Amino acid sequence: MLSISVNAANLPARGPIAFSVYDANGDGVISEQEFYDIRAQRIQQKVDQGMPMRNVGNSPDFKYFDTNGDGKLTETELLKGQNTMMQNRPNGPKGYGKGMMQQQ
Repeated sequence: MLSISVNAANLPARGPIAFSVYDANGDGVISEQEFYDIRAQRIQQKVDQGMPMRNVGNSPDFKYFDTNGDGKLTETELLKGQNTMMQNRPNGPKGYGKGMMQQQ
């Protein structure tokens, strides 16, 4: 099993993780192993920084993002899943209530 370590500077402490960070081998897709390797690194980063680990057990798994079930994630699948997660946050994206984002 190959494990690739990402430079901590490329791994944000909060918010969505960029596709290029997940795609450690640069083949244009995210494997299930790459997905969980980055997730583990982010959790370890939070532990090392003493950050709260709220809802870590509620994080969506690989299958949540792999909407076509082919065992790999495209950038479109990742972004769609991340956007859905942001929209479904209890306080809406950026902490605004769901109705607030529609008023502009």
